[in-house]
Amino acid sequence: MGLRITSMLTIEYARKNYGADLSKALSLGRQCRAFSRNEFRKYLPQFQDIPEMKLEEDFRSPYAEKIFRDMYGTRLYSLDGFAHEDPDIVWDLNEPVPEKMEEQFSCLIDGGTMEHVFNVPELVRNCFRMLRPGGIYISMVPTNNFNGHGLYQFSPDFFYSVFSEPNGMKIRDIFIVKFSSKNKVWKLNTSPAAAGERVQFDVNTQTEIYVIAEKTGPTPEKIRAQQTDYEEGWYENEKSITNTGTLTSNANNLSADDGIDNSNVLNLTGGTNSNVITGAGTTNFSGNIINNNTVEQNIINVES
Repeated sequence: MGLRITSMLTIEYARKNYGADLSKALSLGRQCRAFSRNEFRKYLPQFQDIPEMKLEEDFRSPYAEKIFRDMYGTRLYSLDGFAHEDPDIVWDLNEPVPEKMEEQFSCLIDGGTMEHVFNVPELVRNCFRMLRPGGIYISMVPTNNFNGHGLYQFSPDFFYSVFSEPNGMKIRDIFIVKFSSKNKVWKLNTSPAAAGERVQFDVNTQTEIYVIAEKTGPTPEKIRAQQTDYEEGWYENEKSITNTGTLTSNANNLSADDGIDNSNVLNLTGGTNSNVITGAGTTNFSGNIINNNTVEQNIINVES
């Protein structure tokens, strides 16, 4: 488990665009810091006023809590099922959390825990219960080609169906992130219910799904969900989106000197000109390149 630079940019995106309150944030699993000082300097320049001595200490630690503290002035609490990681809270998320943990946290961050927990419905309900009203849930979990990494991989429809208003939640954004030396990020701009078809993607590498959701209502006694197409009765209309063609993009804003794969960049400031998966059954993605010179805006093809 670890927070990569794309993870940190997503947390920052949720803070800027959805008012994610990080004053009492809980990490599911004690998260490692999985990004370098060079990545931090390049992609999060708004935090470069952190004193050099603190940064040296932050980057000596293998965990993310210290850099999180210096970025946001608050503690990142951790919950883990095993004590050897020395988390703040030891709890097996296969089991219901105690009542005293209900509505205790303003933000929950899952940097890769859900796929390792067998009882996913209980884990999900625990997350909903631990969040305060209006709290933000942020997760980064496997969606494709992580066979053998954990117990599960997760589809967009899992989150659209489970993190739903009847369950006291609302999806704010979903991103598909290519897990490689040059990350590529696509934003889903429609749910299967809105599209009237399955929202699928076909990639030949490890891919994660990043989710931002908000707690909008009380958590029910039992989380209920059905896959959208079976519930709506239109599963025959299955269409897929593939990444086998060439992306249509405007690469004028980036140069080869940037050392960046220019084919796909996602603006994370809430602008509309970002690459999206539309659910329209097309064979190519399309979108606009965002100027890489304003790096704080982007969650982009990050060099590892």
